[in-house]
Amino acid sequence: MYIIKFGGSAITDKTKPHTYRPGRIAAAATELRGRPAALIHGAGSFAHPHVKAFGLTPLGIALTKAALRRLTSYVVDELASAGVAAMPVEPSDVFWGRTLARPEVIRHAVAHGLYPLLHGDIVPSDEGYTVISGDDIAVELAKLLNPKAVVFLMDADGIYTAPPGAPGARKIERITEELDVEGTAGVDVTGGIRKKVEAGLEIAKLGVPVYYCSITDREALRLILNDEKPRTCTAVEPTLTI
Repeated sequence: MYIIKFGGSAITDKTKPHTYRPGRIAAAATELRGRPAALIHGAGSFAHPHVKAFGLTPLGIALTKAALRRLTSYVVDELASAGVAAMPVEPSDVFWGRTLARPEVIRHAVAHGLYPLLHGDIVPSDEGYTVISGDDIAVELAKLLNPKAVVFLMDADGIYTAPPGAPGARKIERITEELDVEGTAGVDVTGGIRKKVEAGLEIAKLGVPVYYCSITDREALRLILNDEKPRTCTAVEPTLTI
């Protein structure tokens, strides 16, 4: 069992609202055929602009949900074209805040040969409604499924000390709790790269290795799925102690 997250920046143009980048998921998904996995896609340019413009108002929630369903339909179609049968699972139907309240929905899909597909979303909570990121979901799925690895497929080939291309930006081979990174370009209300790092560290504490790779690096994903360590990605080593 693996958990794969297709980053919002990797599958959408986050500087242009509602702009999908076709072909990126299919190339990576080809490596997943026949291997059980839970999938997550980022909200990217389909949802973040609505949340930023309208907040968690009734209108903002409605527009965000509509945009996410459009994006999910693109992702499901592309996965199917690569031979990966995804079962869309709306987080607002199974999460209460950051708590996975209906884990049986995920387990049921996996048991029947499907790839549960979740995404960053607006979910009900004790306070009304709240944003849950795909990175948050990755943590909760790791607790549920005890995967062999969690892979974040990104627009960049790993985690950098600053946005790639910025002066002094340096790729980080291994992540530690002392790491300090800046945010990313475009609009991202879920915490950007810092959020991904925090999620990776939390998952590693469960004893699960975490990798941040380019979505175009099929060889890296192939190595991970064969229990090998790629050299082209940023990694977080498991830190579980007994």
